Amino acid sequence: MIIRLEGIEKKYGHTQAVKPVHLTIRDSFVTILGQSGCGKTTLLKMLAGLTDPSDGHLLFDDRMIFSKEKDVNVKPNKREIAMVFQDFGLWPHMSALENVAFGLPGKVTRRERKERAREALSMVKLEEKATVKPGSLSGGQQQRVALARAIAIQPKLILFDEALSALDAVLRDHMREEILNIVQSIGAQGIFVTHDQTEAMAMSESMLVMNMGEVVQYGAPEDIYHSPADSFVANFIGKANWLEDQATMIRPENISLYPRKHTVHRSGVVIKSLYEGDRYLIMVKHHEQIWKVYDQQPHQEGTEISLYIEENHIHSLMKREA
Repeated sequence: MIIRLEGIEKKYGHTQAVKPVHLTIRDSFVTILGQSGCGKTTLLKMLAGLTDPSDGHLLFDDRMIFSKEKDVNVKPNKREIAMVFQDFGLWPHMSALENVAFGLPGKVTRRERKERAREALSMVKLEEKATVKPGSLSGGQQQRVALARAIAIQPKLILFDEALSALDAVLRDHMREEILNIVQSIGAQGIFVTHDQTEAMAMSESMLVMNMGEVVQYGAPEDIYHSPADSFVANFIGKANWLEDQATMIRPENISLYPRKHTVHRSGVVIKSLYEGDRYLIMVKHHEQIWKVYDQQPHQEGTEISLYIEENHIHSLMKREA
């Protein structure tokens, strides 16, 4: 499905929660990334039909879903979408099976509801928990039930609002893979809201980065990481070292502590070495800035060390804007 946002925006009085968005989404899995309060959930809810835009047009393929000008606003249950929330949104008095079947009345027969709900629970590997109520399930199991409920209606698009933030780190990593596999297996698209950069980079075919209600960059994770649109994106996605007044930057992995060809030499004093499991993050004071570089061993605080910058990896924001 091709999703087109043509000037979609949201205002609350004089407050612009989401500035006009002009965007075409074709990829099968997209993440919306940004800090708390940047407007990412509001944008997601406008796609879902849970929040009415203040202006603009929204189209799914060639079907007009919302238009302020043409007075079109398709109801959420007619948009062929499903949504998975941060708090799971399960009914505590219903079994897992009943929760999964909740959105099916009116879509399929009573007999088909159970069959489809059981099939969805099977896809998330929870068939044996069909009769269990949410209060007796773990957080990860509740999230699987919420996912099964979403896929049971066979949507074209599944929207995820910070869907993994309530889970611990290990389970979150596992659920990322599950979500991607399931969305792909049913032939749907996914749009996933998160404030976690690692999560966004790992899951996305493309990423949409928001700041203060504005979409500041949209593209493949690799392109956004290596060619950020501005200093906000550069600092928010990964770590950045700035060469001159937030105009040119280089990533820590492109700085060596050992001489190489085609490198520019700098020097600095070690402030701290932080162990990250597979390597050390070395904090180096260079003039008035703190630079970040990686090495396989720690360095003594106060030691002066040389930094060798790979020129071909220096990214100029001014060039990008030009």
